[in-house]
Amino acid sequence: SCGRPQLSSDDSMTSARFLITIALFFGIFLAGCQTTSKVGEITVIIVDIKPAGSSLFESRAIATLRFINENLVPAAFSESTHKLYLNGTYVGKAVSNQAIGLAPTSTTTQEVAVFFENLQLIKQLSNLGQNSVVSYRLSSVLFYQQGDEKEQLKAESNGSIDLAPLLNMAH
Repeated sequence: SCGRPQLSSDDSMTSARFLITIALFFGIFLAGCQTTSKVGEITVIIVDIKPAGSSLFESRAIATLRFINENLVPAAFSESTHKLYLNGTYVGKAVSNQAIGLAPTSTTTQEVAVFFENLQLIKQLSNLGQNSVVSYRLSSVLFYQQGDEKEQLKAESNGSIDLAPLLNMAH
């Protein structure tokens, strides 16, 4: 028959299995790229705070934030904002345009500049003496891209932080 080799039924089955396997692989691969799941819980906590300048009454400090991804999927954020409350009173804000990437169930840290808007409270805290540990609340908004939409994820954490590095600048 015109010099073409004839395929046996075994060869036909092998070719069909191969094509089905390739189609399934690409279907699974493409479905993975088109994920529509939203990012779940991300925790942001303060692990350190230190002066950015040479005096206590400097209007900013450097905070080290730890981002904790509790999801089973990776998360990537293009920017973030963080409002800082000390002993229940709003004191300042940090904004970061530095991207953060988190593997599933992982952590990473980022340093951000906190701009104090309530210097009066910071001055009052300098009178704490030996007890420089205060309670904090951090209200964060993390921004990420979901398809063509810019989404935001809110995170809030509470804890305590030692302000000694900031307060020691006054002595």
